[in-house]
Amino acid sequence: MPSDQSTTLFNIHYKVWNVFGIWGGRKPSKCYKFYSVLYLLVTFFFYNALLTLNLIYTPRKIELILREVIFYFTEITVAAKVFTILLLRSKIIEALNLIDCDEFVGDFGNKDGILNKVHKNYTFGWRFYALSSNIAYSSQVFVPILLDLIRKTESELPICKYYFLSDEDRRSYYIYWFIYQSFGMYGHMMYNVTIDSFIAGLLLISIAQMRLLNTKLSNFKLSVEETKLSKDLQDKISITRLNNFLKHYDVILKYNKVIQEILSVTTFFQFSVASIIICVVMCGLLLPSSTETFIFLVMYLFTMTMQIFVPGLLGTHLTYESQELVFAAYNSEWIPRSESFKRSLRLFMERAKTPIMITGLNMFPLSLLTFTSIMKTAYSFFTLIRNFQEQ
Repeated sequence: MPSDQSTTLFNIHYKVWNVFGIWGGRKPSKCYKFYSVLYLLVTFFFYNALLTLNLIYTPRKIELILREVIFYFTEITVAAKVFTILLLRSKIIEALNLIDCDEFVGDFGNKDGILNKVHKNYTFGWRFYALSSNIAYSSQVFVPILLDLIRKTESELPICKYYFLSDEDRRSYYIYWFIYQSFGMYGHMMYNVTIDSFIAGLLLISIAQMRLLNTKLSNFKLSVEETKLSKDLQDKISITRLNNFLKHYDVILKYNKVIQEILSVTTFFQFSVASIIICVVMCGLLLPSSTETFIFLVMYLFTMTMQIFVPGLLGTHLTYESQELVFAAYNSEWIPRSESFKRSLRLFMERAKTPIMITGLNMFPLSLLTFTSIMKTAYSFFTLIRNFQEQ
């Protein structure tokens, strides 16, 4: 029986976090702690300090400040995710230990099992997300350079112009600022990609375990050989199996409590900031702009939309699977069972009537309803701005 599901699912995430200084294993060495502090100081804290300084010095023209505001608010979300990994390390390890426990093994070894299918789908989704993000990064950093070489125009820095620098200083040290911004941008993009997919993985594991428990409960009945045993033995077998299901459910509840503590602050910032960025980008689409800027805004709008759509979809799916437990228990073979078995099953059904729901700071649930509310609000704001401009 495998006991390393977390490593199988998240091994690539550990490696990326290790390189970019936020995860040194379950027991990081002193050397790695020193490397982590130094790396984050240079590429995270100093990087964001320069972005803040740049935003302060940006000329107050809407076409100039728009791009700076988009990147700056994105950095707020990245910072929330990085601090989640750094500060909630013990909670993350607790969640990983629960993933590797015996109750969560299930049908992981079966290639046609529920957990194995979820693992394959998750791996495919992670690879697609990482590939598309790297393509977007290349189009943002390297493609403009090639276009500038073809057009013989002066290249700009990939993230922001660092308006606090003079034009002479910017041109003199252009190559150094370009390398620094490009490397910092890549690291922050990988933070976004890996932590987003890690969050999705945590939710998918909970959904898969809930679906597995639903299947077990729905198909619960004694085999033909077991029905030939005495009534007492049948009751003992059925109660033992039900107790195993209840233990599995109890571990799922503990796991969801832990991931709620992990995701609460992160999802709050992700949904809140994404809603702001969506409004800003939609307003930016109203302004006259070049083809490259228009494509950038459309791609950014799609990315921000997906960043709140995927957690909302998974949160809705998790709630749905938890609600199905009552129906699954009712479908089990409970009529010929003992009164003790029926009492335990009734208690379980009463608890299962309260669906599992992941929330952002206990203010809003991760659900498609929240997603649609955000999109409706953003579109209403966009319509208001457009009508104001037309008048």
